[in-house]
Amino acid sequence: MTEPSPLTSAEARALLPARTDGPDVTVRRLWDPVAGGEAPADAVVVLPRLAADAWARWRVAGVAAVVAAIGDVDALADVHAGDPARWAVADTRLALARLSRRLDPRPAVAEVGVHASAVVDESARLGARVAVGPLAVVGADAILEDDVVLGAGAVVGAGARVGAGSVLRERVVIEDGVVVGRRCWLQAGAVIGGDGFGFAPGPRGAERIHHLGTVVLGDDVEVGANACIDRATLGATVVGPRSKIDNLVQIGHNVRIGADVLIAGQTGVAGSTAIGDRVVIGGAAGVADHVEIGADARIAGGAGVTKSVPAGDTWGGYPAQPMRRWVRERYLIGRLEAIWAFVKGRA
Repeated sequence: MTEPSPLTSAEARALLPARTDGPDVTVRRLWDPVAGGEAPADAVVVLPRLAADAWARWRVAGVAAVVAAIGDVDALADVHAGDPARWAVADTRLALARLSRRLDPRPAVAEVGVHASAVVDESARLGARVAVGPLAVVGADAILEDDVVLGAGAVVGAGARVGAGSVLRERVVIEDGVVVGRRCWLQAGAVIGGDGFGFAPGPRGAERIHHLGTVVLGDDVEVGANACIDRATLGATVVGPRSKIDNLVQIGHNVRIGADVLIAGQTGVAGSTAIGDRVVIGGAAGVADHVEIGADARIAGGAGVTKSVPAGDTWGGYPAQPMRRWVRERYLIGRLEAIWAFVKGRA
């Protein structure tokens, strides 16, 4: 673990952004009060809401600063000596995201430069400040733009392109010809561009359909650990900008995912499905092939989507259907025993 440089009240005003009240302080770490133990004196606490006795509590705890929503802070006018600094923000979760990035104590994924054990083809092109970690491999004619980071054992295939500022953690595999946008973040073990699950039945059994397309990830896409995004049969499997894909998600060949989509862990999306902008899919959902999920739709965790979902709808259940209908059906199923007893008693 490394020690991050201290964050000052002045920097917090610009980073979060925040209105800072109370003493000017410096912090080096985030602290979770639920974990217990003694609070570090250089810690900041982020609270979703603030109780009326909060300042007395945190004064005793001894933390340097407390982040809370603007409305909550404005409601507390009393200031006492020894109170922590107040960093008032509009969105505490967004503040947590920015503070966690700024105060992350973990070491860099890889140091700038090419590790002695890495293998980089002489035809590959590396931009400025690129970091290639131990045992990483960069194939022929691959392009790593400025500030790209490859963790230990990561592989970038021949002719692939990784956009500026992207980070590929340990053992990430970017197959031949895949395009990764700028500032993408790929967690350990993700595989982008493997062949899709396509076979043709023949006299000698199933014969593999070679997938000759590619995968294109937009800017600011994040892919979780051990997730797989298959290359298209022909053309491209596409993930739009700012979309986030959780651990252990399977995206089939020729799928097209829009911008700002969120897909939770263990979800499977079958081939040639289209997912519109800002769709949210809960964990362990299954989406059949060749369906369309319209923009701003919501799919409940564990749902099985077997047909297209209109834009803006919320669906759940298996097979998936509009949420209100599914909830009513579940309620009625739960009442079957009582209904049967009532009917039997009248017979």
